Amino acid sequence: MQTLKYRQKWQVPLMLHMMLDEKKILSEYRTRTRASMKLFEKAEGINPGGVNANIKFFKPYPIFMRGAKGSKITDEDGNEYIDYLLTYGALILGHGSEPIRRAVERVLDRFGTTVTGTPTGIEIEYGELLAGLYSKGGLIRFTNSGLEATLLAVRLARAFTGRTAIAKFEGHYHGANDRLLVSYRPPSESSGERSSPKPVSDSLDVGMDIIAETIVLPFNDFESTEKLLTANAGRIACVIMEPFEDGVIPAKRDFMSKLKRLTEELGILLVFDEVKTGFRIRIGGAAEYYSVTPDISCLGKVIGGGFPVGAVVGRCDIMSLIQPGDSSGGRSVFHSGTFGGNPVTLSAGLAAVEELMKDGNFERLSRRTESLRRAMASSLAEHQIPAVALGEGSMLNIYLGVERVENYRDTLSSEIRLRSLLDLAMICKGIYTKPGNRYCLSLSHSDDDIVSTTEKFNEVLDEAISEGNRAKLHG
Repeated sequence: MQTLKYRQKWQVPLMLHMMLDEKKILSEYRTRTRASMKLFEKAEGINPGGVNANIKFFKPYPIFMRGAKGSKITDEDGNEYIDYLLTYGALILGHGSEPIRRAVERVLDRFGTTVTGTPTGIEIEYGELLAGLYSKGGLIRFTNSGLEATLLAVRLARAFTGRTAIAKFEGHYHGANDRLLVSYRPPSESSGERSSPKPVSDSLDVGMDIIAETIVLPFNDFESTEKLLTANAGRIACVIMEPFEDGVIPAKRDFMSKLKRLTEELGILLVFDEVKTGFRIRIGGAAEYYSVTPDISCLGKVIGGGFPVGAVVGRCDIMSLIQPGDSSGGRSVFHSGTFGGNPVTLSAGLAAVEELMKDGNFERLSRRTESLRRAMASSLAEHQIPAVALGEGSMLNIYLGVERVENYRDTLSSEIRLRSLLDLAMICKGIYTKPGNRYCLSLSHSDDDIVSTTEKFNEVLDEAISEGNRAKLHG
């Protein structure tokens, strides 16, 4: 009730949702992006929904890009934007990074081909680095995506424990595989009690057999999580989680430490999905931030330097289950893929990580991100707009109309539609991210980029308040 009162106190007088003129913003968006609109109309006849990944779609239509460099990206109409999407966080050095370009060229010069279909030395060099950061003394298997990594982690957990059920947190995303497409974005009317979420299918192909084998947990509520895990301990193979929900909502430190102890006591494997947070929260990801080493970590995005990649890192006794069975009938967890360990991908990823780890680079990136987060929070407060601005490392997000955000249920109370409209207004001013998405920064983002973004953010809010005041005067 406290949050509701807070929203009533501030939002009713301001009526910001009325002040952001939706028709005006959409008209400007369509005028600025005519080429994208035409391309999208054509794409709808070729690709389902006009896109090749559902996350790339947003209303009224996504922007088609034609080039990028550093922190900037350019669309088919020639509009330039400061890019905060960065391929959903994958490009931590920015677009067209010279270290990555050189790394790719070295591979082509050395091998004379893009892929060999055999082991190469780069798998050892890069594997040692990643395993050392995310699972000291552990083993690593490279995959082709973060999705493949989370799928393999779950398979390993089930094989290792001999249990079949999976526990996951409501609102946490682990890729488009049917076993984990449960309660990622469930509607509030069908998701049950906050303390005991009801498993809800996120996709038509997720059947009752998978629902029955999924225990959904309430993030940042240890007492309720403990009850659910304890009651189902004998059948749960693992708890898989985003340590920072959607990359920005942190697990409470006490919650994390207690969860680690509880899973150990119950013989349940703890899996960190660090596809978003790896090398973004800290060099060693959320595991370093919390000083908690999970049994298995899943990586992706940043570690590919802009190429498709994933990795599973974990304890030797778990990871050794992947090693090929011997001729005498030894059994293993089968995992394979033609492009696993692609030398171009791993060389690009290693170049990105090494550049990030150079003296001061990660710290400078974090400082700029915090500067932008604070500037946005300050601007919202000055305009008397209730909001929460969350962020750690090189990612941030804002939630409008609420005073706290600790889990998925809290985000449902925020002004989601208003946030998307605000982002469309920012796009019209040359600041790009997918509407509603978190902001990701790169080493290419400059202090000037932060200043410019802050100025544009203020302009959007100033115009909204001005429009609203005029509307009230003439109302």
